[in-house]
Amino acid sequence: MNKKTILQSAAALAAAGFFTAAVAGDAFSKLDTNADGAISSEEATASEALYRGWESADANQDGQVDAAEFSAFEASMSAPEGK
Repeated sequence: MNKKTILQSAAALAAAGFFTAAVAGDAFSKLDTNADGAISSEEATASEALYRGWESADANQDGQVDAAEFSAFEASMSAPEGK
């Protein structure tokens, strides 16, 4: 691999990571309708996947899903089965 290919690959990976984070942040913001930084169980009803997976999404069992929990939940939902 030459230096140009490595730099292009690194730039593409960075852009993909930024895009993924922006999309996840946008989904979180849309569900956090009162903008308090957490999704309540009531707010979660707007997402069937989150509502059904509430027990696993609310990792610390405090009755709300913060941005980190939401991101982890989304990652687990997109992970291939068995991983």
